[in-house]
Amino acid sequence: MDAAISQFSNQLIACALAAVEPRQAVLKALDWDGTQLRCDDWQWAGTGRIIVLGAGKAGAPMAAAVEQLLGDRIAAGLVVVKDAHRGAIALNHIELIEASHPTPDQRGLNAAHQVERLLKQAQADDLVLALISGGASALLPAPAGNISLADLQQLTQLLLACGAPIEQINVLRKHCDRLKGGQFAALAQPASVLSLVISDVVGSPLSIIASGLSVPDSGSFAEAWAMLEHYQLQNHMARIRDYLHAGMRRLVPVHPNGSEPWWPNVQTSIIARNETAQAAVKQFAQAQGWQVIHEQQPILGEAQEVGAGLGQRLRQLAAVAHQPTLYLAGGETTVNLAGIQPHSRGGRNAELALAAALALAGCPNCQLIALATDGGDGSSPAAGAIANGQSIAQARRLGLEPHAFLVNHDSYGFWQALGSAIEIGPTLTNVNDLVIGLVW
Repeated sequence: MDAAISQFSNQLIACALAAVEPRQAVLKALDWDGTQLRCDDWQWAGTGRIIVLGAGKAGAPMAAAVEQLLGDRIAAGLVVVKDAHRGAIALNHIELIEASHPTPDQRGLNAAHQVERLLKQAQADDLVLALISGGASALLPAPAGNISLADLQQLTQLLLACGAPIEQINVLRKHCDRLKGGQFAALAQPASVLSLVISDVVGSPLSIIASGLSVPDSGSFAEAWAMLEHYQLQNHMARIRDYLHAGMRRLVPVHPNGSEPWWPNVQTSIIARNETAQAAVKQFAQAQGWQVIHEQQPILGEAQEVGAGLGQRLRQLAAVAHQPTLYLAGGETTVNLAGIQPHSRGGRNAELALAAALALAGCPNCQLIALATDGGDGSSPAAGAIANGQSIAQARRLGLEPHAFLVNHDSYGFWQALGSAIEIGPTLTNVNDLVIGLVW
């Protein structure tokens, strides 16, 4: 049964990723007949230039799909991707630039300057086609006012270290930036703007994904200031503090809020999200004869706490299940890095799996897959891990103490030693995380 479960697990992972493959998602979303471009109920039949701009971990295959569809009709293009996320993709009309994620760097800043220049050149009959996916906030930094790149780097590192959720991180990011919070769309005016989005945020709020490049900003400078105070960073970030103060006093331009007359020129469409991957996994498992318990509430919170709860849930299912049962959920947990050691490597999924393994110890017919759909989990090269009822006993036979790895946030080191880390490399997509529990 173990070999069959291992094969089934690999099939589930492959099924989930195939369902949110960016190239196919773009080709499915767009229809081009040589003169008119359609997306859902939106259409563009202009004779002006098509300018392709974008950022995110899925940027390379998204750009490849647009080139396949539009070819020589593309007048200019630039897409920023995370290091090692170009794949084997070669493009003729769209420039691919690699930059740092999750902490922004000078390459991303240079790319943002190029994006701004191309946006400002757009004319009324032009189309700006934006390709947006997870990671775009870090890959396209355009610090506002006197804020420096170093300020944004420090802000990102401090927020990540204290386990801030992406929703709060992006509220701050977009109020320190010249492109985010709808300003990308504003700079493109009077051109038409179509944004294709692969969502990496739980619930897919457009104002949070990529810090809301092409949608109205529903937040405020006061909200961003409250976040800075909440994490007690106001005394560490003088230029950011001063800029947010200026924003609250309306001494700097407010972000577009949806009342501007040009918003009918802008269309934004989500073409893949976590629910897309979940639906594919559910359908595949049911076709294989598995009962599926599909958790509708997203997985959120501290990774260790969530993992322990999921482990207990699977134990309970194992005690009562009368047929092979798959438990399915999606979301994104967080890790507070207090206590981390210099040598530690890990991420939210590997940590969740380790906490689950402790709860599953001794359960002979349970397994949990914790997967980051982008292929990267925190500071590790893995996408997560696969835990089962034998994982803890196996570790102790190797002389490993699981609790120590958990306390030190060295979850990748633990799973690597057991050979249970999910090492699939960059997937070139990103729709949050999946948790798949198996009971047989």
